[in-house]
Amino acid sequence: MTAPPPPATGRNILFVIDSVDFVDNFGIAHLSAVAKQQHWQTFLTVYDSRTVDSVMTAVQPVFVCYSAMSSNADVYLQINRRLKSRFRFLSLMGGPHPTFFPEVIEEEGLDFICRGEGELAFAEFLRRFRAGEDYESTPNFSSKTKKNELGPLIARLDDLPLPDRGIIYDSTELGGALLKTFMSSRGCPYDCTYCHNSAFKEQYKGKGVVYRTHSPQRIVEEIKQVRARYPIHFIKFEDDMFAARKRWLEEFAPLYRREINIPFNCLQRLEYVTEERVALIKEAGGASITASIESANPRIREEILNRGMRFGNEEIRDRLRIVKRVGLGVYTSTILALPTSTLKDEYDGIRLNADSGVDFAGATILAPFARTPIWFYCREHHLLPEKADEAMLSVQARSLLTCFSEKEKDIQWNLSVFYPAMVKFAWLRPLLLWLARHTRPSRLYSLFHVLSKGYLFSRYIFHFKGCWGIKIRMLLKALHIEGPRMWGVKRSDAVCDDLPSPG
Repeated sequence: MTAPPPPATGRNILFVIDSVDFVDNFGIAHLSAVAKQQHWQTFLTVYDSRTVDSVMTAVQPVFVCYSAMSSNADVYLQINRRLKSRFRFLSLMGGPHPTFFPEVIEEEGLDFICRGEGELAFAEFLRRFRAGEDYESTPNFSSKTKKNELGPLIARLDDLPLPDRGIIYDSTELGGALLKTFMSSRGCPYDCTYCHNSAFKEQYKGKGVVYRTHSPQRIVEEIKQVRARYPIHFIKFEDDMFAARKRWLEEFAPLYRREINIPFNCLQRLEYVTEERVALIKEAGGASITASIESANPRIREEILNRGMRFGNEEIRDRLRIVKRVGLGVYTSTILALPTSTLKDEYDGIRLNADSGVDFAGATILAPFARTPIWFYCREHHLLPEKADEAMLSVQARSLLTCFSEKEKDIQWNLSVFYPAMVKFAWLRPLLLWLARHTRPSRLYSLFHVLSKGYLFSRYIFHFKGCWGIKIRMLLKALHIEGPRMWGVKRSDAVCDDLPSPG
């Protein structure tokens, strides 16, 4: 049995996204670039029930493609069913969700999924399709009748075409945003339990090196290409670990300073923080770094999170003080409501961040995403409620874990929204701690969080010059995105207002 026939002859591909966040969809930009190399035309639309029919009629796509995370896969499946009821096309879902939940291919109306790295597989799939060959047998791809193995990881990232950032920027407000995001590498050497990275490594075992980098010349060329068409005042590198190799950083720093000279933020493991490395980041034009602490309890860091840090809290303070001494802003992340944690651990985290001079201390609530190691841990120890897999998981919503009382969950949530202000402003800390301990969660606290986060981000982490109009628009967007996440509900807007409930 073969896949359903295409709707008509043509070379149009439509990428559909459900909403626009603050970060580019790198997957779509890369897939669009390789599709164009195969002489296909690519289009992107943000799903809106009021306009999608006219978009489908105008584009007449052969393929409609979705890049899905587990948090929004159900939305894309509903969108796909809605479009399938009106139009004829082949549907394709890629991204993290089909990679780790390949059984999604059995969902009604979904024709293909692509697992893992998609660029080379997508190019081969499109080539076989146009040549009339057996495209169902393309590595990484699966249909309802054919399941294929993963191909090897892409060994040389520089061999890929420059991503088609225009497909995102020309179709959304991100083109006019002053902050742009880039990735200089892929993969992560670590196996933190709250991440799917260990599962990714297992899937690609024997198929290549997981951590790979673009050359400094290549990432500089990509930034220059974007800068020639769109405004950039600040850059955020989205790498899981930026510049893991010191030699790469030594080559990158002077080149970036000479050719780009735009302030940036990047993520660093604290184990890698040395005076020399941080000085190189500063030399290149770095304005701030992001570093994960996750818990002030060393036992939890190792036994529950598998962070592999191998040093204690005093060393964490020393490393963060190095960053401050060199003149970079510091953004840390902490996870609250971890298994075996207590409220004392959360208070210790506030002190650890404050003592280290952190500029923005972000705190989230553990959301044990399905099939991560920490999800298996929570299941084994009976910490998840019934129907937990059906719940909308958000790292900004109250904890789902059954090991905490309702009062503890209220305090954890209050701490998470007050966390940045409590760390940065010692004079506010007693009041906010009292409110966290003695009051119920409030939507006013959500507003306070977004306002304090916006101020601290713009002042210390992503400090770029922009008019007040732009900053106000960013603030309103943050409220629209983060408010529903904090309360564990899905947004009710034009994205999904006409979609039927699943089942």
